[in-house]
Amino acid sequence: MSFINKVVLVTGAGSGIGEAICLHFAKLSARLSLVDKDAGNLKKTAEICEKLSRAKVLTTVADLRIDTQVKEAVENTKKQFGKIDVVINCAGIYKPASIFDANLIEVYDDILSSNLRSIVSMTNCVAEELAKTNGNIINVSSVSGAFKCALYKASAGALDHFTASVALELASKGVRINSIAPGVVKTSILANAGVDQEEREALWNEASSSPLNKLVKTEDVVELAAFLASDKAKAMTGCTYPVDAGLALA
Repeated sequence: MSFINKVVLVTGAGSGIGEAICLHFAKLSARLSLVDKDAGNLKKTAEICEKLSRAKVLTTVADLRIDTQVKEAVENTKKQFGKIDVVINCAGIYKPASIFDANLIEVYDDILSSNLRSIVSMTNCVAEELAKTNGNIINVSSVSGAFKCALYKASAGALDHFTASVALELASKGVRINSIAPGVVKTSILANAGVDQEEREALWNEASSSPLNKLVKTEDVVELAAFLASDKAKAMTGCTYPVDAGLALA
């Protein structure tokens, strides 16, 4: 599989699944536009990608909760490469919260703006460009059993529904959109949320007892992302594909 001359925009590129996807697409010779709000992590990812692809990588430091910064990331990509073929939305956050918390609505606003609103905004900004290239969008959400926070689950479910709902409208322009719903993957998302090491280990151990008795690895996700982004998936749109070692079945 090759993405030579294909322009791939990846959000959440600085760490976790987003970083792994960037490295994989660099190996597949994609022309990369990487977006993250953490400038240091973004630079590290870009440097590795440039070594793998032997091509210049575009980076944009952006907080995708801010519409103007979403537009900037898209405009930078268009200016640098002249087109966009694939958008992979990996940026997102997790925050533990209880329905009894005094700051619940504040946490809700933060999670939904990061995990849903930013992707709606990105889709709005790239739709016309993708129509020109018959491109596609891949959203990274989560299986419902991955984390116990109701707000996080709500954001993932809403993203999957958005993907399915907007697929018909995008299909009329020749654009595909799909979601990938990973199970529990060992990334920095829990540490970033302030979850301590003991709790993280407990969650990973619990998830390891999935029907396939394993944790999902980033390579499990990136292989599916590459397939969905390729012409091999040209008849696939509007669906969510779990990569969870059977976690949702348990």
